[in-house]
Amino acid sequence: MKTLKISTLLAVAAVLSACQTNPLITGGQSNVSIVGSGERGHLSAELTMADYTELAETVTNKMLSSGLVQTWGNKRPRLILAKLRNNTDNESIRMQDIYDRITETLLNSGLLRLVDTSATSFDYVVRSELSSNRQFGSNGQQLVGYKLELKMMTLDGEMKGQWSGLLTLAKGKRSFL
Repeated sequence: MKTLKISTLLAVAAVLSACQTNPLITGGQSNVSIVGSGERGHLSAELTMADYTELAETVTNKMLSSGLVQTWGNKRPRLILAKLRNNTDNESIRMQDIYDRITETLLNSGLLRLVDTSATSFDYVVRSELSSNRQFGSNGQQLVGYKLELKMMTLDGEMKGQWSGLLTLAKGKRSFL
């Protein structure tokens, strides 16, 4: 019985060690690596839902922590969040998801009151835009920079603040291992 247990353990160990070196056992995936929980893996140089979320939260929190917003104190002004403009070369970006994340972050801050775009009484309008810049290298490499920008305007059209965040994604013909 003791010999059977030892034999079973040795067989399991042999199979597990073969999994580390045999591409057939691991599914034949080459150039794939494990990504830490703090990192976001990409199969292409396009935005993912995690990217949308992080970029929208980063830029919105930058606005909320600015000196301008901090001077409001307990006033809680009425703010219109204008439709997010897509100025990228990718029409399939889920702009509504980015807009929703900005909206959620603003509402959860408790620093302002969001009103509908049809409202006639408000203090500020925040215009937002997502833009991109794509560059290609000679070896099939690709570098894409995304920029999310928020601009706060008064009723008179005076710009009171501007905040932005950048996210750069790269994809190339190289091994990540």
